[in-house]
Order: sequence, then C-alpha cells, then structure tokens
Amino acid sequence: MAIHVAQAPILMVEMIWRAGRPYEAQRFVSDATNGLLVEGTLRRSASELEATFEQYGTSLETPDDYDTASLSLATITKHAHHLLPVMTEVMAQPAFSEPELKRFKKRSRQQLREDMEDADWLAYRTLSEAAFGADNPYGYGGTKADYEALTVAAVRDHYERYYGARNATLRVVGQLSDEVERLLEKTFGQLRPGPAISAPDYRIHTAPPSLLQIHRPRAQQTMIRRGRRGFRIDDADYPGIAVLETILGGYYGSRLMRNIREEKGYTYGIDSELDTYRFDGTFGISADVANENLEEVRREILVEMDKLRQHLVPDAELDMVRAYLLGGLVQDLDGPLAVSSRYRSAIIKEYDPVDHLRRLDETIRTISASEIRDLAQRHLRPELDWEVCVGGQILEDATQMNATGNGVGI
Repeated sequence: MAIHVAQAPILMVEMIWRAGRPYEAQRFVSDATNGLLVEGTLRRSASELEATFEQYGTSLETPDDYDTASLSLATITKHAHHLLPVMTEVMAQPAFSEPELKRFKKRSRQQLREDMEDADWLAYRTLSEAAFGADNPYGYGGTKADYEALTVAAVRDHYERYYGARNATLRVVGQLSDEVERLLEKTFGQLRPGPAISAPDYRIHTAPPSLLQIHRPRAQQTMIRRGRRGFRIDDADYPGIAVLETILGGYYGSRLMRNIREEKGYTYGIDSELDTYRFDGTFGISADVANENLEEVRREILVEMDKLRQHLVPDAELDMVRAYLLGGLVQDLDGPLAVSSRYRSAIIKEYDPVDHLRRLDETIRTISASEIRDLAQRHLRPELDWEVCVGGQILEDATQMNATGNGVGI
C-alpha cells in the first residue's frame, strides 16, 4: 500500500506481518518476537542500531497490536538510502540473543507489577479474560510464569514461521519517486518470502456472564467495567452500533455523561467504547466512581440502556450525533497521513476500507430512530454483559476475585 505526499519530503515505511497473538504457539511469544527485532542483528548490537538511527533523528518503532506484528520508520526522503538497508537488516537478520530475551523478561515482569497496581488495568484485564476466556488471544492477561516460559527457540520459531514477505503488507507514505521505488525494491524486495500462512483456529471458551469483583479495602474509588465480546468491524450491524454506542456513551454529550456526570455528579468521567480486532471485538462501558456512589452508578447505567431499548431517540439528539460522527469522519480523512492511518487499520483487521467508510457514512446520514431502538433491543442486553468492579466497596452479589494469581483474569 503506497500513498504519495507531495507537500513534504517525508517517508514513512512500515512492514506489517500477520504474526500477532492469534498466531502464536505460546503466550507472549508474539510480543517477545516483535520487541526483540530492534534489539540487535547478526551484524550490529542494539546500541549500534540505536546510534545509527539517532544520527538521522529517527528510530525504529514496533507498534503494539494484538493481531499483527510490525516495524516502522519515519524519516525525511534524503536519508532513506542510509536507513532502509539497515531497517531490512533488522527484519532479515535479527539476533534474538539470550541476554536480550532476559532483559525483555525483566522489563515485562516490572511492567506487570506496575500494571497490577492500576485499578483500570485490572478491571480491563479481568473483563477481557472473562468475556473471551483465559486461553483466547484477546483474553489472556498473562503472569510472570508466562514470561519465564519464553525461550529463544520459541521466538526464533515464531519468526521463521510468520515473518516472511508473503505474510506481510508494506505500507509506504511519503514523497514517492522513481528513486524511492527503486530503493524499496532493492531493500524490501529482497526479503525472504517465507511460508504461506492460513487463518488461525479462533475459538471461544467462556462461562456465562456474571458480576466479578476485586476488593481493595483501602481504595476510595471503584473502577467499573462492563461489556461483552462478539462485535466485528465487518458485521452488517457495525455502522449502526457505532451510532448507538455514540449516543449511549461515546462522546461528551452522551446519555451516560449527561445523566451520571452532569446531572447527578456521581463521577468525573464515564464512557462507552466499541473496540474491534481482526477476529472479534467488544462493546463496553467504564467509569471510575466514589465507593458510596457505586450502586447508584451501576443502576443508572442500566436505566440508560433500557431507555434506548424502549424509546425512540429524539430528532434533535440524533441530528447532533450525526454531525459529531460525520465531523469525525471528515477529520479522519483530512490529508494523506490521516487516510494512511485508516488504511493501516484495514490492513490489521483485514477489511475493505472504502466499503467500510461508505457503509459508515451512509448509515450515519440515514439511520432512523426506530432502527436505533431495534439495534438497542438486540445488542444492549444486560444479561449478556460481564461486569467487573475493582475498588473499596463490597458487592454482596459479586464473585470475589483477587490480584495475586487466583480467579478470572489474574
């Protein structure tokens, strides 16, 4: 995929492989492989690589996505002939050394310890493992033992299996020319093809939804997260659900914000989110509330969901949401860099971006209040939602979890 930018002498290059969590043979091997790419080659150490790119005012990046692995570089066009050969060296000759893997494990364990102290992270992780299942690529949160189980052999096997050019997409954005095209062919065109990759066996193993709690006696606040899986970006209902989600909690004027924050003052912030991956996705609600307001907030969330199932959205409110979403679409397509980001999402999740944007635009402009109510009746169903609360208020009807290794998500 290539997008020409005539206005500025820049070049952004990214190789994206189908090599993320859905493809891995053991937990975190995809993260380790992608992270260790930039930690040295057969010819250069990690510090030498860093110095090489630093002298040209840039660095190699390994963006973090569940579904894919990637390596990206942003520079000015005149430096490309110095940097692209080194970038391809990183892709073709990674060292994957034992000392670097040891450092990766240490950093990861430290990050895990820090994350375990964050209530929002704990709630998100617990909800993900509950909704998807602890063995699902979008569900597992992992433990120190998962990091310890990683080996150089496992990393190299993942690399050999998935990091071939046949299993990748090259994304190029910048001031393109015949010279740049020749350089791209001379570097990326020489990468090994690798084996053809089939789609992974994606499965869901999960229990019926319930209310889960991680109790933190000294916490003055409680983080609420509720939601469920089963939403894909190429689903027929997706454009309409995007409108419904915006009305419920997807922007500052949403119903959850007006009711729970503005009118009742129970929380500083509450929102909903429609989050999609290549093979699945979630629709969820999150809020951080004072312990004494926990039950009221939980109740009002259900009230707002029920209103959307029972009543038509007023024309004025629907018009406001249409304007908000259409403005966001225009902003997302404002210039070649923004268009490139849209295409990047389509590469990662493997959908047709032109058809997707056409459907989204048409739905935003034409969806009726009755269609929104129908969607709410099908998708805003509390009995299908998991709910997780992390904080100081005890919930008598919740299954109590802990943050030390027992229970869902930990």
